[in-house]
Amino acid sequence: MNGNTKDVHRLAIDRPSVERGLGPPQLAFVRSWAEGLELASAWDRYLYVDGAADARRARGELQRLLEALGRLARAHGRPDLAALLRRDPRAIIERDGEQPTLDEFRAQQPADFYSESELIELYQAKHGALDSRSTARRRERLRGRMLAAIQWLESLVARQPSPADPVAVWLDERVAARLAGVGVQRLSDLTGLIASKGFHWHRAVPKIGAEGARRIVRWLCEQSATLGALPSPALQARAEVDTRALTPSPRDGIVPLERFSPPRRLDGSTGSNRAPLARCKLAAQTDYDAIGAWLRLRVEASHTWRAYRKEAERFLLWAVVERRKALSSLDGDDCVAYRNFLAAPGPAWTGPRNTQRWSEAWRPFEGALSPRSAATAITIVRSLCEWLVRRLYLDANPWDDVPQRPDAPAMPQLRALSRLQWQAVQCWLEEGLADCPAARRLRFMLTLAYSTGMRLSELADARVGWLRHEQLDDGAWVWSIMVLGKRAVWREVALPNSTVAAMQAYFGDRGLDADLLANDPATPILAQLQANAALSPARIYALLVQGFERCADDLAPRDPRAAQRIRQATTHWLRHTHGSHAVAKGVPQDVLQANLGHRSLATTSIYVTAEKSRRQRAIELAFGSPEA
Repeated sequence: MNGNTKDVHRLAIDRPSVERGLGPPQLAFVRSWAEGLELASAWDRYLYVDGAADARRARGELQRLLEALGRLARAHGRPDLAALLRRDPRAIIERDGEQPTLDEFRAQQPADFYSESELIELYQAKHGALDSRSTARRRERLRGRMLAAIQWLESLVARQPSPADPVAVWLDERVAARLAGVGVQRLSDLTGLIASKGFHWHRAVPKIGAEGARRIVRWLCEQSATLGALPSPALQARAEVDTRALTPSPRDGIVPLERFSPPRRLDGSTGSNRAPLARCKLAAQTDYDAIGAWLRLRVEASHTWRAYRKEAERFLLWAVVERRKALSSLDGDDCVAYRNFLAAPGPAWTGPRNTQRWSEAWRPFEGALSPRSAATAITIVRSLCEWLVRRLYLDANPWDDVPQRPDAPAMPQLRALSRLQWQAVQCWLEEGLADCPAARRLRFMLTLAYSTGMRLSELADARVGWLRHEQLDDGAWVWSIMVLGKRAVWREVALPNSTVAAMQAYFGDRGLDADLLANDPATPILAQLQANAALSPARIYALLVQGFERCADDLAPRDPRAAQRIRQATTHWLRHTHGSHAVAKGVPQDVLQANLGHRSLATTSIYVTAEKSRRQRAIELAFGSPEA
């Protein structure tokens, strides 16, 4: 929202022509000018929502507002006021004399300390009275007449913003264009976006930064009398919001797991499929407690934990709200119904993507699940029920009576980039990016993820204290990183020298010691640009995915198929890419298994598909051509 930005991103939007608002902030801005306040100061004081102070933009906005007031005056039969507003008090030149002019005297005083009348009174006390024909008196009279005109016009038009008002009526046209690009046309759309996305809502809008977002939110809060109050969690960072302490559940009961409180008859304490309480190995009285015990087996906030919570949450909510049964009372018919439900959850169960869990707009689904996602969901809830049976909480697994769909999807194709596709990404990183801190961080982030195969949560958690520099028996010094992975198990991952060199350069870019081990052990390996604070897993994911999308945009004209593949890539693709490329380059499977932290060698064996091209060429050579 900086007015000095030369390369302004303008979006072509289809919206009706609108008259920019003449509300209290705009009229206060004009009054301040009429009173003699500097334009830049008046802009910062009253129009901060439109961006930082900028003399050129401030003059343009003043001219627009004066023209709008002039049209209003003429429409109400006062062309004299329209002519008056075209005058500029500062255009009245001070007469020459031995005593200082009023402007010169003003420059000697503290900036914006005295009003115009106070300044004249002080000037007269020091340099003598001014006659009625003096420049200062004429200027003061003109300002008084202009203020009276503005106040009269304000009584005709001043109004508070309404939720139905187009955003372009109240906000800067460039800000309005950027918001329109993501579907925000009216003020109600804007408050809805903030109410659902929360503190970092601006990340969904191109070229609106954190400071600009704070200005907009501050203005909306000031207009809460007519626009409605923003929910308090939307004004806090997500880590500071305790969703369990929020307002009671909505009437439909579809709320996040931590806010869910079913009636006693549906909480599972008397479920028809409960095993005898005397034999239960869980300290759980209700289905909610049992799910909590199951989730505690995973590392909280890890990718697996979030995936398991999501599916258990959906299953429990559906059982109580849709089926009107406790989870521990479900049978095979209910499970079949749930399987069908996943293909079409319905509008009451779906909501916008990435809606915050504290928002009343939150829903457990974004839409119907694909066959592959539905199969994954059923596998997770089936394993939940199986575990509850083993812990003697449930008497039987209701999913045992539900066969797998005959059309269940086959094993998915390994989601990894080929060596040529990865080379295209590397070429773009070196040649397609401007040399700036953000680009250098992205290069190192991709290098680290590709060369180590670390998971997203592991990249976010990695610290300098995890690094090791040791001498082997043959005298060689090698680098490695100890990684805290799934099930809170440590593993050692070898670091190639090229990755260590990239890390040293990246640390130097952050103002850290190039001697990696000389830094504070708590220093995060990947950090924010403005501080050495850790990046969240969600932020790392967003940066890498955005990087892949930009690379795909650059590559599309030359190789559309490769660009389409790169556009699909995620952080987990980098882990698979590491594994498949390692096998193709001859890394033994047991070494790769240890590097990736797989419990079973069978999991690691999926990367043997990296040899597919070599096998394909061999078979083609043997059988592809007819014998001579």
